[in-house]
Amino acid sequence: MVYRMHKLIFKRLLPIELLPDVAMRLLFTALRLSGPMFHGITAWILLIFLIIEKRSMLSWRRLWNLYRLCSATSLPEGCFVECGVARGGGVAMMSLAARGKRTVWGFDSFDKMPVLTAEDEGDGDEWVGHSCSGANGKQEAARTLSRFRLDSDDTHLVAGWFQDTLPQHVDRIVPIAVLRLDSDWYAATRYCLERCYEQVAVGGVIIIDDYNTFLGCRKAVDDFRAQKKIDSPLIATERGTEVYWYKMESPVAVRSAA
Repeated sequence: MVYRMHKLIFKRLLPIELLPDVAMRLLFTALRLSGPMFHGITAWILLIFLIIEKRSMLSWRRLWNLYRLCSATSLPEGCFVECGVARGGGVAMMSLAARGKRTVWGFDSFDKMPVLTAEDEGDGDEWVGHSCSGANGKQEAARTLSRFRLDSDDTHLVAGWFQDTLPQHVDRIVPIAVLRLDSDWYAATRYCLERCYEQVAVGGVIIIDDYNTFLGCRKAVDDFRAQKKIDSPLIATERGTEVYWYKMESPVAVRSAA
């Protein structure tokens, strides 16, 4: 319920921009040059601006969790991938955490949300046809990155439906250290897992934004985990929305090594 209220507020309110683009870019240039001691402070400042300016549909807990997971020193080598970008808040937080040392990929149709399938059982029907990225689509997400000085050659936004874009890029996004899915419905969530999960390195993180929000998303994850015999525990970021898990070595691989 809290998540849906947050999305409705996002849908109805216009962004409130606190500083001109030039001033914002100068601020974040200075913050990023201030050294490792200020990385966490910079992340909190970015988080606050993303929420106030309505540049993310994520709560502060999910934004901070994303930064925390992407900044972990225990992460394996690999890129950061988000499927479901909206206005670019999540990709911005990933790009900040990457610090130019990892490639960041954001995939989204930047179009209206597609129709449900039978597996969704009608849950989320009120969102069909809504554009989470706004009228400007990919340009709005690109502006978010530019505004916070996170538009580097290492951060890529790819427009198009997942089934059209992921096959074209699957060889370029390997290995994956953090995979974040904000794909809402059963079909999209299942497709992204089928296409990307094998690319995730052992020790990497899989984040599912809508697991406790939409029935179809939860079913897609549960079906996939059951099929792949994944028993890594699901960890809740906050009540009623996101979960994540760490990719562990498969039982077959462990037995083979033994």
